[in-house]
Amino acid sequence: MIVYLVINTFVTLLALALLKFTHGSNNVNYSLTVFALSVWLLPYPILAEILSSNNLVSPVILSQTLTTISQQQDNLNRYLIDYQQLCSIALFACFLIGLCIFATRLKNQLSRQAIIKSSKSFRYCSALSEQFNTSVYRADNVPSGMLMGIFTSKIVVANTISQPNQLALIINHEKTHQTRKDNLRLMLLTLMESLFWWNPLVKKVCAHTRFYIEALCDEQCAKQYGQTKYQHDFAELILHNHQSQNLSFNCTATSNKNNNIQRLKRLKEQREMTIKNKLVYTLTITTALLLMTWHTVALATPNNNHQPNDLGALVNFELNVTDRTDTNQPSIHSSKMAMWINFDEKAAFKISDKFHFNFKVSQRSDVADVEIEILEVTASGRKIVAKPKLSVAFNQQAKIEIDNYQLSENAYAISFVPSKAKKPE
Repeated sequence: MIVYLVINTFVTLLALALLKFTHGSNNVNYSLTVFALSVWLLPYPILAEILSSNNLVSPVILSQTLTTISQQQDNLNRYLIDYQQLCSIALFACFLIGLCIFATRLKNQLSRQAIIKSSKSFRYCSALSEQFNTSVYRADNVPSGMLMGIFTSKIVVANTISQPNQLALIINHEKTHQTRKDNLRLMLLTLMESLFWWNPLVKKVCAHTRFYIEALCDEQCAKQYGQTKYQHDFAELILHNHQSQNLSFNCTATSNKNNNIQRLKRLKEQREMTIKNKLVYTLTITTALLLMTWHTVALATPNNNHQPNDLGALVNFELNVTDRTDTNQPSIHSSKMAMWINFDEKAAFKISDKFHFNFKVSQRSDVADVEIEILEVTASGRKIVAKPKLSVAFNQQAKIEIDNYQLSENAYAISFVPSKAKKPE
């Protein structure tokens, strides 16, 4: 997870540096911001786990004993010793909070739209609708012009706008947004911003993406409207006294002062991609994709560069599983086994048809990093109960105890001693 965050942070900072120090076109910069946001949604660590689960090996089993004892149900303390879940729970909680933030923003936006629609000033303008061949509404207390709604949007122009050239620019601008489905893009962008409320880099990239949505609309609209005339009328509209509101779901003809000036500068520059810029952007995207691919493959592929003489891990396991499937007659499955496995390979074993285990041992100097997956197999399929990870010195004992009815009705007690050993003949 740490490497995942580091890679995504590096890719995002690289994208922000390109936006600041290069002169890419609006279209390419928009695609770059979308890519920078997408890397935070790509679950390549999860993909690595799925791939690695398909690369399970069979350990060299040196010895194994198995006993099953039935017992009467006792009053048991139902507790859990599994601190490895805390990180996943915290991340899940952050996303739940993000969904609540998005729901609140959506509710506030719908409330604002309802207030505009219910106001006495809100009216259908047949003259403008016929002139521009689209439905146009007029209202007070709105920005100079906006596209209201998400899936079935409508153009709303402020009653304070009366100049014909300003009306023409606003309506043509919003029609372009309507054609491009930009309100839907803004809704998805707001969802992304809400889910990653805890990430300032995502917030920064979202702000850039909003800007390029408007810049691309200006660029496309100016081609039909006329470059010089569009720049002149847009500058005049900026100087016009207009009201600014926080309408994150809706496209507006004018936004804050800084964005408006930057949009006007972009229109005058009419940036195009040079060969140098194309090479820089291509190299950046390629580097990011290679990093993500490397991370996925590195996690999924075992390390075959073993030490001389096939030195690996010899693990002595002692497992006790309390099977409570039959509440009246629970049973205890006990097993002792010694297994050898190459370092960084993921191996699988089972103590019954129902209880399966995957494990991997990595060497870090004189410390063994041990990852274990506890799986239960039922008629409905395989279920991962827990995925504890422990670090223990070689030749020292470690123990895992799990007894939590929220995870499983069964209880697990696993102790093991890892040591370095050559592969058995």
